[in-house]
Formats: sequence, structure tokens, C-alpha cells
Amino acid sequence: MSSRWLTVCVVASGFCALAIGCGGNSPRPPMGKVSGKVFYDGAPVNTGRVTFTPVSGEGDSGGTPAMGVIESDGSYVLTTFNTGDGAMVGQHIVTVVVPMEDLRDLNKPGPKGEIAYKLPKELVPKKYTDPATSPLRNTVTAGDNKIDIELKK
Repeated sequence: MSSRWLTVCVVASGFCALAIGCGGNSPRPPMGKVSGKVFYDGAPVNTGRVTFTPVSGEGDSGGTPAMGVIESDGSYVLTTFNTGDGAMVGQHIVTVVVPMEDLRDLNKPGPKGEIAYKLPKELVPKKYTDPATSPLRNTVTAGDNKIDIELKK
């Protein structure tokens, strides 16, 4: 066998080992599809965002959160890695953010170009907007999960 052929074989086997070793997609945790509707005092919420934060221990984050946009009819579909794939299986802290004003409108530049950088007020009680204070907990199982969220004053 010529040294040239041996070099080609060694380089090719190195590329194969690299391709196998860097397999691209790491295994994902078990997932469950999640959809539902958000209500505030019995009425559908028509804007905002729902977030499911996995729990590993007492109030600790245990993985990648899933998020969903609240549609005009109050419905949402969660996404973690790929659109509509749901949330990781397990218990989650649920938060809901519903701003009163559009952040872009609230922070438009003034006449001299200055921006005040104000955060919009929330339409729902503050306790629902933060994982540290949200009383909402839900468990996601494998398969389809229909989880309606009821917010109270």
C-alpha cells in the first residue's frame, strides 16, 4: 500500500470519526404537546405570552422553558425547541404576561431622540408574571395536554 493511499485512508477515517462523534442533534428530553386557553376572571385573554418553566426542586428551574403566544381567542400552543412541540414532561411553574401597552409604542423616541425606556403595565396581577411568585403549577405528560389557565384578581 502506498503512503499516499494510507494518508487518504487515515484522513477519511478521521473525518468519519469526527462526523459520528459530533452527531449534531443531542437527545431531547421527553416532550408533551400543550395547548389551551387563558382566562382572566372568566373572560378569554386576547394577547400576551404563556411560559411553562420546568421545576426540578423547590422553585428551581429544571430545564428549558416552553413559551406560547396568546391569540385573540385566548388560545395558546407551547413551543420549546421546534414550533408547536410542547413542553418537557414533568411539573412546571406557569407564568402569564399580558402588557397593557405595546412596548414599541411606549418607548418611541421623543422630539430630541431620547427614549424613556418604560416597561408596560400588566393587565393581570403581578403574581402571575414571575416564576418566583406564580401560584400556577401544571404537570405535562407525554402525548397531548389541554391545559386551560384561569387567572383571578
